[in-house]
Amino acid sequence: MHSSNLLAKIIEHVGSQNKPSLVVFDLDSTLFNVSPRLEKILLDFANEPKHQKMFPDSIEVLKNIRMLRQDWGIKQALVRAGLDHHHPDFHHAIREYWEKCFFSNGYLKYDLPYEGAVEYVQTLHKLGADIAYLTGRDVARMGVGSLESLKQWDFPIIDGRAELILKPLKGMDDAEFKKDWLAAIPLGKYSKIWFFENEPLNVNKVKDHLEHIEIVFFKSTHSGKAEPHEDIPQIMHYLLSEEN
Repeated sequence: MHSSNLLAKIIEHVGSQNKPSLVVFDLDSTLFNVSPRLEKILLDFANEPKHQKMFPDSIEVLKNIRMLRQDWGIKQALVRAGLDHHHPDFHHAIREYWEKCFFSNGYLKYDLPYEGAVEYVQTLHKLGADIAYLTGRDVARMGVGSLESLKQWDFPIIDGRAELILKPLKGMDDAEFKKDWLAAIPLGKYSKIWFFENEPLNVNKVKDHLEHIEIVFFKSTHSGKAEPHEDIPQIMHYLLSEEN
């Protein structure tokens, strides 16, 4: 099914039911394109004098790095730039820097919503749907920044019908955490529940255990550890125009 058709069908259901619906969205690479965050982290690494002194040749290449929508983490961009066989100390340093910055509050402001994402979530909310942002981010490192980012882009978040759910502990398995949260929702509370997510490990886990959840796979980028089940519908944007 075309992305726009599926999105429109969900809107139609939400707006036609007396009982509310629940629409659940992942954040990273589902509502938000994290490529700008990744690019900013790499450029900040390149701009630090100590890194310029330690890795002068690699840094010159890194200054022109560009992330693509389909990049997962930083490895693909580094390989594309020709930095795959450089000194192992460089790779260790940049990996450590990336992990510290990516999983932190400070860099979340660089994320950009995907096409139509803000308007689509706003529309669902105005029609009466409850919204949940169910993310693998954890409270301690990314809770404050996640809330600020949602508010920054005008995603509904300020009332009791739109909530942010983060992992209480960073070491928790994402798929288990999301499956367990969805499983705890009382059956019959909602007319329907939709779950938008870009990671196949997560959608497959929910699909295998919670047949009543309607899953929408957002085709952006993922870990590559699995592919979504063939019967799960896919979208690439949140635009309602058939031309996109």
